[in-house]
Amino acid sequence: MSYYLLLSRSITHAQRMSRTLERAGITARFFRPPMGLTDRGCSYAVRIGGDYLSAAMDCLRREGLAPMRIFRAAGDGSFSEITM
Repeated sequence: MSYYLLLSRSITHAQRMSRTLERAGITARFFRPPMGLTDRGCSYAVRIGGDYLSAAMDCLRREGLAPMRIFRAAGDGSFSEITM
C-alpha cells in the first residue's frame, strides 16, 4: 500500500495537520521522519494513505497548514519528493 509523508516544521505544526486531517475523515499519524528526508532536527512527518493526497492538501491549504515538503513512499522503502 502506498502512502505519503507530509513534512512539517515542528511537532506543533504536525499535530495541527494531523488533527485537521482526522476531523476531515483522513487517517493521519505524526512521527519523526526517516533519516535523510530532512536536514532540520525539529521536523516531523504526517503519514497519510496514498488515495488521500489531493483531499488532504485541499483540507490543509484551507486551514493554512501546508507541509514543507511531500514524499511518496515506494515499495522498496525509498522515498521520492512530490511537488504540488
